[in-house]
Amino acid sequence: MLLLAFLLSAQATQDGPEKLYGDWAVACDNLHGCEMTSLWPGDQAVPAEGSGYDASMSVVRAAGPDGGFTVTIWPADKPSGKATLRIDDIAIATAMAGGESVTFRGADAAKIAAAMPNGKEATLVDGAGQRVARISLAGSSAALRHIDADQGRAGTVTAAVAKGSKPAGAVPAAPAPARIAALRPSGTPAKVSGALRASLEKQSDCDGLYDGAETVPEVTTYALGGGKTLALIPCGAGAYNYSSVAFVLAGGKVVRAAFDDGNDGMLVNAGFDKEGVLATFNKGRGVGDCGQSQAYVWDGARFRRTEERAMNECRGSTNWLATYRATAVFR
Repeated sequence: MLLLAFLLSAQATQDGPEKLYGDWAVACDNLHGCEMTSLWPGDQAVPAEGSGYDASMSVVRAAGPDGGFTVTIWPADKPSGKATLRIDDIAIATAMAGGESVTFRGADAAKIAAAMPNGKEATLVDGAGQRVARISLAGSSAALRHIDADQGRAGTVTAAVAKGSKPAGAVPAAPAPARIAALRPSGTPAKVSGALRASLEKQSDCDGLYDGAETVPEVTTYALGGGKTLALIPCGAGAYNYSSVAFVLAGGKVVRAAFDDGNDGMLVNAGFDKEGVLATFNKGRGVGDCGQSQAYVWDGARFRRTEERAMNECRGSTNWLATYRATAVFR
């Protein structure tokens, strides 16, 4: 049921921020920060072993006249040492591997972005001359053009593809993110009795889901501050997605949690951390190469969205693209 719901949601959001161009997906958020990420070529369910296409590549461009590029590649195997990015066998830039990835910034990243539109394939070669990543560039030109348009670069000297003679000053400044006054978690969470749990399950239509089950998931509770408690009531599970319904307890009263983005309180794979962030993510399939995620903070009355990410294409990218950002200011 959860997978079906995600697929229907994905179909409904094709007119949303995320767009597909060939073997690339691209999205720009509400602040015009943009990112494009590579996908497995064509309709391959899984790239052929040894093809190198099981790597992933991201191109990020910041908004504003001076917005630059950052290019990151994640090979299938952990890279080490110096690596060179080539486009159609022409060396473009070299960088040292760090952790699981290789990242190019500044002028090197700009050179890579400039070479991509006319290229067919990008490869990453390690210091021993071995190819450790292979990326199809089909659709990358259109994705870069999409970024040009969203950031108001088309027709300016800063555009990656839609170049023109207008100066960099013609590009709109990056908008400031919304600032959300958030309450820092404090106190001790209230307990949810068996009777209260049964009542909340009935209110949320989650009652009966665990009848006959050998084990029943526990209710998880978190102190929100100000004497209020977040209670996540288990409400079913699939193979890799676990649903819960969010309620807020205070002074002996219980209400369904309110969200500023229209969420009805039904959350998937939800967790609340010590910093005060309520995070959710709904995987489209087990490997996590498609899905949607949100992050919220508590302002004392409702949960306010601070981030949203999406990846509607189940084609190898676990790098979900940001579509919304705001800044939480804790007090």
